[in-house]
Amino acid sequence: MLFTVLFGSLIGLLLPSVAGRFGKILPADPGMVLLTLFHRPRFPKGITRSHTRTFFQKWQKLIGISCIWSAIIAGLFALIWTITVPSIHIFGAAFVSIVCCCMIIDSLYFLLPDFFTIPLLILGFAASLSGAVLTPFDSVCGAAFGYLLATISVLILGKRQAELGGGDVKMMTAIGAWFGISGLNFTLLLSFFLFAIPAALNAKHHGAYGPALGLAALTTFFMIYGL
Repeated sequence: MLFTVLFGSLIGLLLPSVAGRFGKILPADPGMVLLTLFHRPRFPKGITRSHTRTFFQKWQKLIGISCIWSAIIAGLFALIWTITVPSIHIFGAAFVSIVCCCMIIDSLYFLLPDFFTIPLLILGFAASLSGAVLTPFDSVCGAAFGYLLATISVLILGKRQAELGGGDVKMMTAIGAWFGISGLNFTLLLSFFLFAIPAALNAKHHGAYGPALGLAALTTFFMIYGL
C-alpha cells in the first residue's frame, strides 16, 4: 500500500506538467508528443527582473497545483487497491491517471487529445478481458453506444448547438468501453449536472465539458468496480 501511495503521488505530481505541455506541442502525431513531452523548457536569456519574478510566480503556482494533484491521485490509487478486485488494479490506476490528465488538459486548452483518449479506449477493452465486471461483448456495446450517441446528437443538433468536439466523442466512446451501456448512461447523466449546475450559477452557457465528464467517470468507476 505504501508503494502504491508513493507511486500515485509521483503520477499526480507530474500530471500538471504533462498536461501543460500539450498547449505547445499539439496538434502533433504521437511520436512528436513522446519526443517533446518531457523536453526541458528553455528560458530566454537577458530577461529583466520583473520577468524573472513572473517566471518564479508561475513555478510557485505550478508546484502548488502539482502538490494538490499528487495528494488526489495518491488517495485514488489507495482507494483502487483497497476496494477493487486485484485483476483491475493496474487498469484502474491507468484509468484514473489518464482521466485526470484529460480533465486538466481540457480545462486549459478545451481539447481532449487522441494521445490519451485512444489508449483509454484500448485499456477499456483490455480490462474487460479480466472478466472482473464487464464481458468483452458488454465493453464493445458500451463503446459503440457512446460513439453513436455522441455522433447522433451532433448530427441532430448541429455541432454548434451540441457543443461536442471530436475529443468529447472519443472520450465518451472510451468511457463506454469501461462501463458498458448502463454505466455510460449514468456517467453522462451525472456529468450533465456537474456541468450544468456550475454553468447556471456562473451565468455561463459554454465551457470545457471534459472536467465534468472526467469527474463523473471517476465516480462511476468506483461505483462499478468497487467491491
